[in-house]
Amino acid sequence: MNSTNFIQTGGWPLNSERLQELQTSFSIFNAFGNIAGNFTIVEGCETEGTTVKDGKIYINNELLDFRSAVVSVDSTVIIVEESVNRPFENGSIKAVHTIRYATFGTSEVSFPWSDFVKPLETKSLKGLLEGIFTRLVAAETKLETIEQGAQKNVQADWNVTEILSDAYIKNKISFTSPFLRKSVFNVGNVGSAGNVNDTKMTVSFPTVNTSNYMVLGALRGRSSNWNDDNDVFWTYGNEQATSFEIYLREIVANEQNLKFYYVLIPLD
Repeated sequence: MNSTNFIQTGGWPLNSERLQELQTSFSIFNAFGNIAGNFTIVEGCETEGTTVKDGKIYINNELLDFRSAVVSVDSTVIIVEESVNRPFENGSIKAVHTIRYATFGTSEVSFPWSDFVKPLETKSLKGLLEGIFTRLVAAETKLETIEQGAQKNVQADWNVTEILSDAYIKNKISFTSPFLRKSVFNVGNVGSAGNVNDTKMTVSFPTVNTSNYMVLGALRGRSSNWNDDNDVFWTYGNEQATSFEIYLREIVANEQNLKFYYVLIPLD
């Protein structure tokens, strides 16, 4: 920074040029405002009720006093410039000093008060940055254990309908029953008592609108009479839209009590 040596002998030349040099030296302090940045509250400006108190603010490379004023939601900051006039030896009155300060008001050039913020104290940045650095190191260490292209595990839920949910399943298959019919037919006993017989039965049902189907089924007996019920085998034929025939054969002339559980699968 520029400096002036006042401690000298021989008649120090105090004149307007020397004073201007002092003025120029003081202006360098405006640069400190850039540490905080433009539109910052450097000091004070606390809000009490509806009033913002005195303080210091930084606007466009200039540090200015802020004079207390009533604040509102849409308050704007203006810069006021006042001249101080003094009489000269020749009798003229001229401006010898200019006072510049900021306050709330309206003018062609103004700045929204909502843009002004109070920066963090520089001394607090050290701890803040150390905390961020620690968290970044931990995150980097964790990322090193994750394979490239890996994705977060999500428990998909078939019943979720919200498309923005992580559990939503896209392009779900619309399932319909593969069966034309599912039912049970009461067979009872196969053949006549004491004789080994072939038996043909007709299984009827409401129309399924086609005879081109396959019959899948199983004979189910009584658990208490299983030794008699297991002596029967079956096949089917004569498929119609409203019926098919089931052909049964017993191996031993025992009395059964059977039910035929079946499904019809279309072959179209």
